[in-house]
Amino acid sequence: MTSITNKIKEAAPRNRELLTILSETDHAPPALEQQKRFIDDLNKELSNIQRRIAILDRQRIQEFKEHKKYRDSVMKRFAYRVSGKTDKFQAKAEKEEQEYFAVLQQERQAKEQEENIREMRSKAIEVQADLEVEANRHAEAQQELDNLYDSIFQGPTPAFPEEDRSEQNTESALQAYHNSRVLVEAESQVVHLLTEAKERLKKALVYTDEALSHSRMDMFGGGTFSDFMERNALDKAESQVAQMKSLVRQAQQISHNVQDLPAVGIAHGSLMGDVFFDNIFSDMAFHDKIKDSWSGLQRAEESLENQINLAKSRYREAEQEMNARAAALKAAREELQRARARIFERITDDNRGEQKTPADDPPPY
Repeated sequence: MTSITNKIKEAAPRNRELLTILSETDHAPPALEQQKRFIDDLNKELSNIQRRIAILDRQRIQEFKEHKKYRDSVMKRFAYRVSGKTDKFQAKAEKEEQEYFAVLQQERQAKEQEENIREMRSKAIEVQADLEVEANRHAEAQQELDNLYDSIFQGPTPAFPEEDRSEQNTESALQAYHNSRVLVEAESQVVHLLTEAKERLKKALVYTDEALSHSRMDMFGGGTFSDFMERNALDKAESQVAQMKSLVRQAQQISHNVQDLPAVGIAHGSLMGDVFFDNIFSDMAFHDKIKDSWSGLQRAEESLENQINLAKSRYREAEQEMNARAAALKAAREELQRARARIFERITDDNRGEQKTPADDPPPY
């Protein structure tokens, strides 16, 4: 029968290869677990925004009917004029227009958010596919290593308590590493999401600056074109703010340490109001509203920068803890191997003692 020593010698090269594979892929199972949770969160976000788009689409159709009724109704306009209520008609028409364009803008922003989430999910699925390859490689190596050890340590081993203790220590070290790796992956995603949110906020500030520039021109007689460019820039700013808020919410779903940002709002106006009630006073008042929006964005940017710094700090701390856990796991595995080697060596020594032959030949008969 092949001795345990020979089995160890035969298995040693493959044992080293398998331990190398495990060391290279230890990150994959917890990273895959976190990635799946991230994709689940994105799927929920996508489902929510799609429901919102469906609601807004119905509202848009209804608001357009009301808006068109006043916009194209010659008889209604004539009736209000005859009764001396032209201002009332104008106010009603303006209200219907504002409500229609407000819903239209909300739907457009929601669709932009949907596209953004789809893109993030597509990239996340690609990362998941790569992690699945590494996780499968890890699982296969672990299974082969378990089979290798089972082929050597057949049956219960109560006679080798040191080996049992080392094995338990290794399992505990692996679980601790797994937990620390999950935290690292989570904080890494938080940093990424908040950084993306910061980019959206920067763009919102740029568009708000553009709106302020057009607003200044409008105060000095810029006319309808300035009004249009001003509103267009504000619409773009609001779209970026909506995407920023979505990214922050995703980060909060991953980590409860992410705090809410200061309230952010983008100034709104009415194109019809600009046409019928445009004057220096209304222009100045709306200019002040845009400046308030800019200030709010600045406060949010400062808060978001602080959130990013805190997230990076948590990531570094989690990474240090993970590295320590990885070192402990490596040491535990090495100790397990040494414990088994000592057992094999002891058994081999015992076998050599039992097989030792006498030094002198028996006397002849």
